[in-house]
Amino acid sequence: MPPAAERIDMATDDPSQRVKRRRVALACDACRMRKSKCDGARPQCTICISMGFECNYTPPSSCTNLLVGKDYLQSLESRIALLENHMGSVKSHLVDLSEYVQEDRNTFPPARENCELGPATSESLPDLANIEDPIDGMGAVVFADKEDYGFFGPSSNIAFLRHLYLTGTNDVRRQQRPNLPGTRSGGFEFGFVNVSRPPSPVAKVIGSSSQNQPLDLFALPPRLETWELVQKYFSDTGLLFPYIYPPTFLETCQHVLKRNPRRIRRTWLGLLNIMLAMVKITAAPETKPAEIRLAEANMFYQRALGLCGNEMLRGTTIEVVQFLLLMGQYLQGTQKSVQAWTIHGLAVKAALQLGLHSKDAAGAFTPADQEVRRRTWFACVILDRTLSMTLGRPATIPDNYVRLELPKHDDDLVVPMVDPRDVQMSTLFFNNTILLYKQLFVTIDELYDQNLGCESQLSVSEKISKILSISQTLEAWKTSLPEGLGLVTVQELQNATRPAPEEPQFSFKFRVILTLRYLHLQVLLHRPILVQYIDACVESSANQHEQRVLQQIGWNSLQICSEAAMNIIDLVYEVLDSTEWHKSLLGAWWFTLYYTFHSALILRGTLWVCRDGDLAAKPLSCGIEQLVLYPSRAVQALYKLDSGNRIVDRCRYYLERLTNISNTSNGSARSDKNQAEASSSFVNAFDSNINYSPLGLEFGEFMLDGDFWAAMIQEEPSADQFAVNNPA
Repeated sequence: MPPAAERIDMATDDPSQRVKRRRVALACDACRMRKSKCDGARPQCTICISMGFECNYTPPSSCTNLLVGKDYLQSLESRIALLENHMGSVKSHLVDLSEYVQEDRNTFPPARENCELGPATSESLPDLANIEDPIDGMGAVVFADKEDYGFFGPSSNIAFLRHLYLTGTNDVRRQQRPNLPGTRSGGFEFGFVNVSRPPSPVAKVIGSSSQNQPLDLFALPPRLETWELVQKYFSDTGLLFPYIYPPTFLETCQHVLKRNPRRIRRTWLGLLNIMLAMVKITAAPETKPAEIRLAEANMFYQRALGLCGNEMLRGTTIEVVQFLLLMGQYLQGTQKSVQAWTIHGLAVKAALQLGLHSKDAAGAFTPADQEVRRRTWFACVILDRTLSMTLGRPATIPDNYVRLELPKHDDDLVVPMVDPRDVQMSTLFFNNTILLYKQLFVTIDELYDQNLGCESQLSVSEKISKILSISQTLEAWKTSLPEGLGLVTVQELQNATRPAPEEPQFSFKFRVILTLRYLHLQVLLHRPILVQYIDACVESSANQHEQRVLQQIGWNSLQICSEAAMNIIDLVYEVLDSTEWHKSLLGAWWFTLYYTFHSALILRGTLWVCRDGDLAAKPLSCGIEQLVLYPSRAVQALYKLDSGNRIVDRCRYYLERLTNISNTSNGSARSDKNQAEASSSFVNAFDSNINYSPLGLEFGEFMLDGDFWAAMIQEEPSADQFAVNNPA
């Protein structure tokens, strides 16, 4: 007899209606409670659907013949496959890490002195690390393969050089090109510099790593050398810009040098590398040739960039902000000057993101952390004012964002390699720089129209009124300087001697740098009046009333401007022409270069005005015979500043060309013939036939490139060459 499960219902005689009874492995809960025959349909059986019951299947714990759905099995298989893939990846990384650690132990024993570690490279950011700009020093804009445009506002040297050029070429070109670009009423105050490619081959990047030899990001000099470089930073740049807390940094540095640098966070190691780069690029010229110093600095810069290339875009810690600040300072002295502007923007945004500008946000931190945050924010402000001045661009940080109290000196702050009195004086120096640069912001805001270049023209009387107001504030700042930070005169510098070992070593250096900053602000403050005189030389149909007002009340401003420029050149020349100790009294060489070059340009423009008989109200107190010597004195100072430095060499070259023209007359006025000959010489001095390629760069912030001058002396400017255009 067949089993019950296979019995055939014999109630009907029709074979087609005979159906086998299907066995259900598991009935639903409702059917089991009602002891009904469940058809096992999923997700709801037929009886539950018809009666409106909730249909659930609960398998018993002792069930051995449970059937599992196909979808459930597929999901489990997918999860297992995913886990296997992850485990395989982890195993592969563990194998690589084991081989890497073993190689590290075999190659670099614990007692080594050279911390050349690891194969990590900077290939992730090759362009930013290796590309040089055609513009140097306090730089401007990068010129890539395609046409790029860089805006230079009224306070930049490019804008001022445009005025000088129009004055020097006015007599030669007035008949040929009566409507020069950018010579509207009020003169040229801003412009765009445009280039498709540098005319001469761009020099090979100094110190850049070869593509076949990737740079080791974790490499450091020998321990003793690294420690000495860090000490040099905190005993020089760290005193001028005291926003990195020395005790914490030095403690971490000692810990890292004794152990593996890979165990420290990348942002700290990047900060260390850019610190070493700063020490190398600011080293005294007597230590090593300029090419070697710049190559070594560039190597550390590339390592820092490779270590923090991703972190600096996030800016989530104060350490990253300090890294960006120090990199921005370093880039001002390289041929990567366009990056200084970009890096500074990242630093400011990161500082705002962290709330460094906010007193309320600082309340959650310890007093020491609050002080570090405050100093870092003010360092952002100082760098912002500097770049705004040199590039002629609007400030990134408005003055009403600067509301924090000035930094305070902590008596517990100890820097082992620095006299405690110098540390205390460093805070005072930093605070007075902040106050001075506040007036720099006001000067650019009121006299240079915030560097916006929107044709907001002021009359001569309005400019004089604003200049007098700012001058009074500057005089109050000068008289309020604390003891030990008073401004220095050339006579005092000549009589100065090296301090005794028991005396503070940096007091005189603070005074010299503060004096140069003050004098340069004086030059910048009174430069608009000089520009007004220069424009009057160019504009034959200038407003006669404005010219009379200019002659009546503007001459004193012109004299103050020229005296400040001469004092800068005298001070720099005296320092560089003296003993080795005197040479250490200056700050970073690119600031000295900028002050000297700008002052020479100011005096060059003053000479043009003094030799115009219609504009010269009276002779300058110094006399034109003495005034004409200062551009040459500036050239001599730059010869002493550095040897073999391409940026310094290019500045000196341009000044030499300027000083060799139109010096034939020593009177207050010149004949038309002599003036025309001098003007023609001015144009020919920047002829496109001059070969600039031996220096291997194209310079554009301190002066304009040869192609730019060549474009302005053609009948019509070419779109493929440098051009200066008014946006209107």
